[in-house]
Amino acid sequence: MVERDRPSGAVIYVRVSTEEQAAGPLNLENQEKRCRRYCEQNGFAVIQVFVDPGKSARSTDRPQFQEMLAFCKKHRHEVGYVVVQDLSRLARNNQHQAETINQLCLQGIRLCSTYESNIDETAAGKLAANMYGSINQYFSDSLSEKMQDVTRASVIAGRFPWPAPIGYQNIPSSNGHSNIVPDETRAPFVRRAFELVASGLYSKAAVREMVTELGLRTRKGKKLSPQTFDAMLTKPVYCGWVAPPSMPDVRVKGLHEPLISEDLFNTVQRVLSGKKTIAAPKKKHNPNFPLKWFVKCGECGTPLTGAFVKGRSRKYPRYWCRNKSCRKVSLSKATLESEFLRLLRRLQPNRSTVSSFPRIAGKVWAKKQGDIEAETKRCTSKLEELRYLKSQLLRDKLRREISSADYQEENAKLVEEIAIVEQQLEGVSSNKASLDSFVRFAELMLANVATAWEKAKPEQRMRVQNLLFPGGIRYSGAGNFLNPSSSSLFNMLEEMSSEEGMLASPTGFEPVLPP
Repeated sequence: MVERDRPSGAVIYVRVSTEEQAAGPLNLENQEKRCRRYCEQNGFAVIQVFVDPGKSARSTDRPQFQEMLAFCKKHRHEVGYVVVQDLSRLARNNQHQAETINQLCLQGIRLCSTYESNIDETAAGKLAANMYGSINQYFSDSLSEKMQDVTRASVIAGRFPWPAPIGYQNIPSSNGHSNIVPDETRAPFVRRAFELVASGLYSKAAVREMVTELGLRTRKGKKLSPQTFDAMLTKPVYCGWVAPPSMPDVRVKGLHEPLISEDLFNTVQRVLSGKKTIAAPKKKHNPNFPLKWFVKCGECGTPLTGAFVKGRSRKYPRYWCRNKSCRKVSLSKATLESEFLRLLRRLQPNRSTVSSFPRIAGKVWAKKQGDIEAETKRCTSKLEELRYLKSQLLRDKLRREISSADYQEENAKLVEEIAIVEQQLEGVSSNKASLDSFVRFAELMLANVATAWEKAKPEQRMRVQNLLFPGGIRYSGAGNFLNPSSSSLFNMLEEMSSEEGMLASPTGFEPVLPP
């Protein structure tokens, strides 16, 4: 009913949070009809209707809500009432509700609810409004906690419990299956965007223009804004991880198919942070200097370099230690390579027992193969254990059983341990690959490895060198080769064949081998 001295004009505010609500009985159309009927019954003249579709009432940062408040302030001499279907449409936060009612009251405007007719400016009316506000806030907070629990459980399971990012689409999911799959239309453009940014040849703006020209659009068919494009490039979901926005330090391996590799994603992050892409340093192998980088200084361990040094009348090929504070090794190419050949000739099998060499080689191969299998099993088991501990730690964090500080500290330790074991496993795999070439090497031994190395192509020379001495070999200023690795193939062959008298004792090779 219109009150004396209060304008009869009214504005209506309606709101829904989700598409489900928009399609249900609380849809915007039904809300507006009920509010208009209320105004008609009470003699209010509807001046304006403000509609906020898909906006949460947990915040007052709603476009039409703010427009409504501004309109009321500007037209306070015409507007006497703000009508909502119920207080939950106005706010889901008791403080926001009280502030809004007070703000309207200062303009001489009364808030009316079609469902809660007992809220007025009396003490009982204010108490009722506060009670309704508390109930609405409790409902919102309780629902939020339940949704957080559901979201947390989905993340732990490896699912992506939010609307699919650009390049993916949502699908129904059962236990153990992903709920997003690559969008065949947009996924190639997203992948291309990451590749172009990773190249470091284009700016983000240029890449966005390029993929837009190719056809990349949002689900609503619009071009990506700079903010949306920037956010896309930083989402780990594209390389197979699920990361809750509220917990940036937490990542779970997702069930979905990655659009890009993790290496590509990390490269893009380095580019975005302003760091140049770091490529592994390439060792240039000059065919004129086959022992460059392979032979190291016996004094400081620095790999020798090799080049043609300018003399008085011509250039001379030399090897020398690159360490300026050392330079204890410096000699001609001919001297170093002839010394290396002399060393290889000492690996030549004894003629009287050459027919037994394949058996010796087989024993070496079998022993090393057994060691590799045992080490592979040990590393794999350790890696599985560490990854399990890491996943359990993450579950404890998501279930709030440990603090963020404790999680970060323990997670950092596990990440470091996992990296160490992965390196060990990679080294074992590398040794296995070398052993796969062992049979070919055994045949080479029978044909005289020194002569074979001397006549081989640069790539073949490197293969023989690295197979015999995986960690390289040292050369001292006194003119002796030093073998720092007790597990090199050279030492294994010597150890396994010493009983058979297969190899001539390479005296002069330090440490001196037994006869």
